[in-house]
Amino acid sequence: LRACRAHLALMKTGGASLRLVAKDLESNVQKAERVFKKSPREGRSLSSLLECEKERGIHDGDRLHEKSAAMGLLWIRRSLAFQMDLYADSLVSVGVHPKEAAYGAYDKHLSPFHGWALRKVFPASLSQMPEREAFIAKFGGITIEELNDEHDRVVAKKLRTLVNSWDPLICRWRSEFERLGLEDTRRV
Repeated sequence: LRACRAHLALMKTGGASLRLVAKDLESNVQKAERVFKKSPREGRSLSSLLECEKERGIHDGDRLHEKSAAMGLLWIRRSLAFQMDLYADSLVSVGVHPKEAAYGAYDKHLSPFHGWALRKVFPASLSQMPEREAFIAKFGGITIEELNDEHDRVVAKKLRTLVNSWDPLICRWRSEFERLGLEDTRRV
């Protein structure tokens, strides 16, 4: 959860186009933190926290309780998977425009679980994604005028490292939810 909280600071530098995603992530981090603070012993690992909630019977099968840590963690995972694909597709300097990368990642990771209203709001927010150079400059904490090949390589390398570290984590996270029967697929 500390890593997610730290990542929020990076996301907030991403500009208006990621503001909604950051706000949603922050809300879900707060859900998980509230439960963790009440039961730090059970929250030593993702598995132990999910198992504890399941044993307490607060969920109705795979229908997660709205204010549970499991619900927050489920949406954190989906948000990180969205961001992982967005960043991966935006790394190559002649690759996909960040807006198209965002739409593709949204369609894959978030849209299947969003109801009508969110399927309108999120793409509208993502339509504000800037050109790749502005996107990279924002994440690098520099102006677009300061962006050069070296800055681009440094920021792209950091994003690539982030993507590579998230991939196995997200896969493990998903498998834990599936193992425990907590993969809530309802639309919100």
